[in-house]
Amino acid sequence: MKTLEYLERPSDPFEVVIARAGSGHALNISGVYQDVVTREWATQSYLRATQIGGAESVQKKWYDVNALSDPGVLMEAVDSALLADVIMVSVYAAEELPLNLYVWITAWLPRRPTRAGAMTAWVGVAEAQDSQTIRTIEYLQAVARRAQLEFVPQACPRTGAPPAAAKPVKEADRQLYLYDPHWGLNE
Repeated sequence: MKTLEYLERPSDPFEVVIARAGSGHALNISGVYQDVVTREWATQSYLRATQIGGAESVQKKWYDVNALSDPGVLMEAVDSALLADVIMVSVYAAEELPLNLYVWITAWLPRRPTRAGAMTAWVGVAEAQDSQTIRTIEYLQAVARRAQLEFVPQACPRTGAPPAAAKPVKEADRQLYLYDPHWGLNE
């Protein structure tokens, strides 16, 4: 499936997971966001989950991607992703995503047990077909595929520039955290 076809495909990650989990199951959501705007996108998604599964059966944990530089917060966020039924990433499309996001993904991805679940990506876009959007979605799609999660991206209109915290990742940092933007795309 082509990257941009994902944005046109209607799907709800919560319906996917709740349908597979059965009744009486708590839906565990773990997510990271980049700033106040991207946190709001994730919150709207969480509210959708509570409508489907009921507020009493939905557990959520959110992490500011900037706070992941703290080892304790990072460890908690990794543990949360390992247990999550739905992993949410809410960021702005960029040629290089925040370094802390790559660190978090690199920490949980190889350790995540195989089980039904979904990864939803709320991606702030200037244009749906620009290279930053495609690169961001392809990377997150590769992460979901490697984790054997259903991938459900959502494009959100971005107004203005991304926050200053979204700094490019230096080549040396990429090698340090074993990040390769094309990893997993040809599997």
